[in-house]
Amino acid sequence: MSDRALWLEEWCPTCRAAPGARCRVHYVHKTRPPTALHAARGWRARSCPTCKALPGEPCRTPSGREASRIHQARLRPGPHELLSGESIWQELQARGATIAAVPFNGRAGRGGRTDRIVLSRLDRDELVDVERWTGRDELCYALEAPIWDRFGSFAGQPLIVGTVIWTAADRRVAIEGRRGEKRFEELV
Repeated sequence: MSDRALWLEEWCPTCRAAPGARCRVHYVHKTRPPTALHAARGWRARSCPTCKALPGEPCRTPSGREASRIHQARLRPGPHELLSGESIWQELQARGATIAAVPFNGRAGRGGRTDRIVLSRLDRDELVDVERWTGRDELCYALEAPIWDRFGSFAGQPLIVGTVIWTAADRRVAIEGRRGEKRFEELV
C-alpha cells in the first residue's frame, strides 16, 4: 500500500527528512514549491522482494538476522502502487470518471484527514457522481497524495480546509481551499 500519510511517520531514506516533515531537495531555494514525498519513504509498507520480509517487518540477512540497511529493491515502488500521474489518469478513466474531488482538513497539532472521495463525470453539461467512497485502495491513496506532499503532517500550519480536484480533460491537479482566513488555489 502507498498510504503517504503513514509514510510521514518515517525518516526519508533519500533526503533524510525527519518524521512529519516534507521531503526536500537540498539545492532548491525556499521560493520553489515543495517536492513530492520520495517513494523510498514508503518502504515499511512494502514487502521486500530480496529477503521476503512482510510489510512492517525489517529486512533480514540470509542467516535470518536483521539487516543493517533496507534492501534497495524495497525502496522502489511496487508494481501495484499508483505513484505516477499516468497510472492515476488511466485508473480514473477505467472507472468512468473525469473529475475526482478529495476534501481534506488539517492543522498543527492535529494532523490532517480526508473525507469521502467523489468521482464524477460530465454528462452533457451536468456533473454526475460515478462513485463515492472512503475505502482504502491504491486509487484512494494516490488521489490523497498531493495533500501529504504539499502539507506534510500540517506542522506549523493554521487550520486548512480544502479540496484536491483532479480533472482528466486537461490533466490538471489543483488544491483549493482556505488557509486560516485566506483563500488559496495551487496547481500541483
